[in-house]
Amino acid sequence: MDWLRRNWLKLFLFVISSALAAGVFMTSIWGGNADGRHETFLITIGSAMTVAIIVVASIETALNEREKEQARKEATRAASDLALAYQTVLNPLADSLGILASAYATASPALLPPASLTATQASESKAIIKTVLMAAAILTATPDSSSSLPRARSAYYRLTDRGDHKFTLDDWAGRAPKPRISIEEADGSHFLHDVLEKSFYFAGKATGLVSKIDQLSLRYRSVIAVPVKAGAREFGVLVVDAPKDTDLTDVHVQLMQSLAGLLGTALALALP
Repeated sequence: MDWLRRNWLKLFLFVISSALAAGVFMTSIWGGNADGRHETFLITIGSAMTVAIIVVASIETALNEREKEQARKEATRAASDLALAYQTVLNPLADSLGILASAYATASPALLPPASLTATQASESKAIIKTVLMAAAILTATPDSSSSLPRARSAYYRLTDRGDHKFTLDDWAGRAPKPRISIEEADGSHFLHDVLEKSFYFAGKATGLVSKIDQLSLRYRSVIAVPVKAGAREFGVLVVDAPKDTDLTDVHVQLMQSLAGLLGTALALALP
């Protein structure tokens, strides 16, 4: 009943259009066997029905366009609400938790933790990294329509040597192939100076920028890289890329910053 209530007008127009089409077909048959004024009358009726079909089709097109416009407005409103939630809640919360976690880890006595705690820290940090990476791959670019698999690919690169500008792949999720094992030299310098020491790097149609890691890549056209920190502690870079330059948006930048903040908090508590 709910479907009928929402679509009764379309259904009514479809019935009217079908009836008019049948009428045009019948008058064309009858008109072929008629003569004189009877033939003229049938031609007039058929022409009127044809015009009516065009009018009904125009109304249906207008209704469809109105529904598309409403859907676009709702999507824009949802994106704005989501961005506001990231800006006012998730990002500040992740930043505050990261500062608290870093301060707690720094203030703790520099003693070796018990073996049970060390094992828990290792297993939980891996689980948290995997969860963050899956979220980044699933919640950004729209999944493939046929397979429902992620079209985005995410990766966490750990800062392993600041002096050599070297980052090492810790884990990844999303579409194949597997990302590069390490980012170093000029690419590592980009990660260090443009991302980790700043706030983020966003390549795509929205910014007009291209990836500095692989400018001519045929596998991805949009990239977001954000720093993973907790207070003053720097852990690495969280990255997501997608095939089209329109797949990633400003809202996804804020999502990635929230995920990176939560990951930084977890790492501050798990790593000595």
